[in-house]
Amino acid sequence: MHKRTKGENMKNAMMRVGIFAVYCLLAVLAAAVFGAAHDQISYTVSPEYYSRFKFIQFGLEHSALPDRLRAGIVGVGATWWMGVPLGLLVGLSGFMQRTPGQMWKALSWSLPGLAGFALLFALCGLAYGYSQTAQIDLSEYRHWFVPEGLQQIRRFLCVGYMHNAAYIGGALAVPLGWGQQWLYRRLHRPPIGH
Repeated sequence: MHKRTKGENMKNAMMRVGIFAVYCLLAVLAAAVFGAAHDQISYTVSPEYYSRFKFIQFGLEHSALPDRLRAGIVGVGATWWMGVPLGLLVGLSGFMQRTPGQMWKALSWSLPGLAGFALLFALCGLAYGYSQTAQIDLSEYRHWFVPEGLQQIRRFLCVGYMHNAAYIGGALAVPLGWGQQWLYRRLHRPPIGH
């Protein structure tokens, strides 16, 4: 068994810090891309959610940009920040890997899985919203922003459910990421005697 020198330990530590920093940046980028894609789906379900709510909220109601592009901008603006806690919390768990190479592999595999999990959670939220809005009593939504005169109120509410579920899925992705890091470490044990 090779015992590392002080210089090798320092190099190893610096590589890990670099991997962590890159992962944090990639997590923000992944969250932004997720938001843009997510909002294309929700725009398809309810364009009114954007024209009557999100475009106004993000100051895009008078923009000459196409609606789909504006929806993507809203998605990026609404979700990029979720990459910060995800990157920090899951990225820190990457330090449990035995080598910088294993840390990089484990962390790089986590982002697509975590984004997929959040998307699945968002789609489940959409389905749940659809089941909850078969009969609509607006008094049940008094804490939601629901503008008057909507043409398709059910679709508007379903997208609200979808967006809420996406944030919950993003939060739940953190412990899922921790579990993925732990599992990767267990599956990549060095052979006995090394």
